[in-house]
Amino acid sequence: MVEVREVAQFFQRYRDFTRKRSELRFRRFVQGFGHIRTAIDALERLARQRELECAPRFNVFRVLCVERAEVRTHSAFLAELLDPAATHGQRHLFLRVLLERCRALGGDASRFPEPADVESASWMVTRERLVQGGKLDIVVESPRLRFLMVIENKIGASDQPEQLPRYHAWLQRQEADCRVLVYLTPDGRESPSAGGLKYLRLSYTEDVTACLRSALPAIEAPRVRDSVRQYLEIVHALCGKGDQI
Repeated sequence: MVEVREVAQFFQRYRDFTRKRSELRFRRFVQGFGHIRTAIDALERLARQRELECAPRFNVFRVLCVERAEVRTHSAFLAELLDPAATHGQRHLFLRVLLERCRALGGDASRFPEPADVESASWMVTRERLVQGGKLDIVVESPRLRFLMVIENKIGASDQPEQLPRYHAWLQRQEADCRVLVYLTPDGRESPSAGGLKYLRLSYTEDVTACLRSALPAIEAPRVRDSVRQYLEIVHALCGKGDQI
């Protein structure tokens, strides 16, 4: 009987020991979870504060659902930036940056005006310009510099039959020393309608992004800077690169 009682006492002590161990592990788990919960709460507070102060997810182009609108968004926004007399107030900044990049591409682009000439000349920037042969997305011209550039902007639409040859023919009839036909696409692809015509290929992925990033530090108006940053976000998304700027 003594041995049975000792065995029973042993098992009771063992059960008490395992129960206390379980309770200790549970208390430690609860304490650890409490620290994690405290850290999570702190991170959530920081995130809410950042949303309040910076609104990093807000993008007016996305709110209006116009990220891929070729005419109403991309042509309109780029034409506004390129016009030195437009409401952005940054004068020749965006136009100068674009023309400098075009000069760097070589070929016919080497005849683009020098930066000092860009600043001193008067410019006209129009979009959706009706001409014989079609409708030109963006036209940039300086009569004094005898410079004329047509930008054909392609986001999702395909070329119309003989589209670039028609625009090229119109350009050749204009009085200008430098006539440039630009084909702007997300990836800088070739135009299927161009044939053997000489034209300048630009891309949103490389060229538009590089131009706007180059201009950002020089933008003095905060609301313009914020708008350009938001536009860069949708350009990166359009080109499959996320929202990184």
